[in-house]
Amino acid sequence: MKKIYIALLVLILLVSCTTQQPTTPEQPTAEPEEETPIETIQEIEETLEEPEEEIIKIPNDIKEILENGKTKLDSYSYNYKSPDSNLKYNMYVKGSNIKITLPEINTEEEGKFYNTIYFDTEKKTAQAYCIGYSACEGKVGKVKDLNYEKEYIETSLDWLDKVTEAEKVDERQIEGRNAVYLETNIGKITVESYYGFLYRIEDGNKVWEFTDAAFNSLKDSDVTAQ
Repeated sequence: MKKIYIALLVLILLVSCTTQQPTTPEQPTAEPEEETPIETIQEIEETLEEPEEEIIKIPNDIKEILENGKTKLDSYSYNYKSPDSNLKYNMYVKGSNIKITLPEINTEEEGKFYNTIYFDTEKKTAQAYCIGYSACEGKVGKVKDLNYEKEYIETSLDWLDKVTEAEKVDERQIEGRNAVYLETNIGKITVESYYGFLYRIEDGNKVWEFTDAAFNSLKDSDVTAQ
């Protein structure tokens, strides 16, 4: 009986050793990363894509003068001289049509000449013409089409569209008309007060001149090819 008891005790100990498994420390559970909401991502992308707005710093009274050209000028003509040349171009502007009389006759192949360019700013076209029987040696009319971007000369009002900052220096007379002298982001400029016509730009040693101006006196036939 005693032997049976001892045998049972040994069997219990063996069973207990084989079923007991070593325990390992519990690993901490990693918390899932917080996802950025789709709406937030879209807002960030839209913010990055938005272009910076150009800040315009012009006093109201000066702004009104600069915009007079758009409201009071139906047409205008003037002589233009750039800092790159002493030659003057005769400019005639009415609506989207511009005629430029060149200071010198350009010679083309086969004895053709042209002394006038007609521009259409809406269609972006430029056409070379020869006008004046003696100047063209009898070969009057259209000579050829030109590259619009290459030949175009910015008008007085084109330059004023570039002004985003302006401060009045003083008031003065130019060609017998009242004008304002302004310090701007494109240089020091002289602008006629009533029509808002740009007469002069000074940028360091460079000077652009828009002289002998006449206002609202052109007909359509003055700026279009006949």
